[in-house]
Amino acid sequence: MVLMQGQKSSCLHALATAVTTTLAEHGDGRMHNVKTLNSMTIILHTRAEGLGTGNKELLDAILDPLAPHLPTLASVARTCAAINPSATRLLYRHLSVSAYARNLSVVNTLAIRPDLARFVRTFSITLDDTDPVFRAFYVDLQRALASMMHLTDLTLLIDASASWVLSNGGQLQGTLYPFLEQFVCAFPLDASVLGFIARTPGLRSLQLPVLPSIVDSLLPTHIPRLVSYTGPASLLPILASRPLTTLHLLDDLSLDNIPPPVVSTRTSETISFSGHTVHPDGEMDTQAHVQVLSAVTSAPPAQVLEALALAYPGLVCLRLMTTAAFWEAPDMTFYTRIASTLSTLPSLAVFELSGMHWASRPKSPSSSFSPSVEKEWLSPPITPRAVELAEPDELDGNRDYDFDGAFLDWSY
Repeated sequence: MVLMQGQKSSCLHALATAVTTTLAEHGDGRMHNVKTLNSMTIILHTRAEGLGTGNKELLDAILDPLAPHLPTLASVARTCAAINPSATRLLYRHLSVSAYARNLSVVNTLAIRPDLARFVRTFSITLDDTDPVFRAFYVDLQRALASMMHLTDLTLLIDASASWVLSNGGQLQGTLYPFLEQFVCAFPLDASVLGFIARTPGLRSLQLPVLPSIVDSLLPTHIPRLVSYTGPASLLPILASRPLTTLHLLDDLSLDNIPPPVVSTRTSETISFSGHTVHPDGEMDTQAHVQVLSAVTSAPPAQVLEALALAYPGLVCLRLMTTAAFWEAPDMTFYTRIASTLSTLPSLAVFELSGMHWASRPKSPSSSFSPSVEKEWLSPPITPRAVELAEPDELDGNRDYDFDGAFLDWSY
């Protein structure tokens, strides 16, 4: 029996409805006994045979609602040979491993079963100092990762000195991860990490810890599609040529870390297009892509802000925390300088300086014939407000309150 596309969709809907109904009758998709599993098996076989198809796509769609219930899915996988392949694929698709979850043994399973490792799409493992493991465990992890070539999301929060698990393990050519888009790790940027990201051409999000980096350069072919970076500010210059849109810098941002403004060496003319700077020869400034940036700095905030405005003119959201010492309270000259710099960022919508949110409003037009599209930024109120003390007769006569208004409430 050959099914047309419309009939196939109807069959899929009928199968999914039948199984979902059966699961609902046994408690929100949780199977508590063998009888329920047998009911599931009978429905799958009966409906599939009646429709004349055993397509794995149908079984995958039917079993997909069970994916969050791993014990149930494991039971279904053991029910019969016809269902096992689809259930097994779902069982290993998304894995989160930790000592708390008591599933560290899955790493050994994936190491000795590469066929199962190839099913993994997202993999996360978390180990801390309270979870000691032997070197053999990391060897198994290295072997397992080498077979996960279909990964889309990888998180490795383990010992920072174990970055070698990312290496090719003696293979002449390391595993290529063409589908990996997000990578989070607890390793510094060393040779092993560099070799790994060289095999992730589609990586879009990278998160590194605040640790001294051993490698201080990247080839132009490394992570060419990176759009989001979270990590130490010291790596910002070597990532400047990537099409970054989001930056979350975790350590001290110095003026030396901020890339200089991109100036075309071919022509001084530029064209503004969708918030980006495009040169007439077609070359686009990748730094103009950055829209979201958060950072901490010990440098003078006004100078850092001016450098950021020149380096990233397309900013939409900017959050800057400062640890700089102010021996005197900032005066209006300081805030006017900040506001003037912010006015040079036409796309900026949100700005926060050390927890103080700045508001903006349309700038008053110079004439009624030239409507204003510019914004002016307003600093938070910085005038101290005295605390309103209660009247003497409202105070408890048994206590002595003699502050004389000595304390002021600085409201921002």
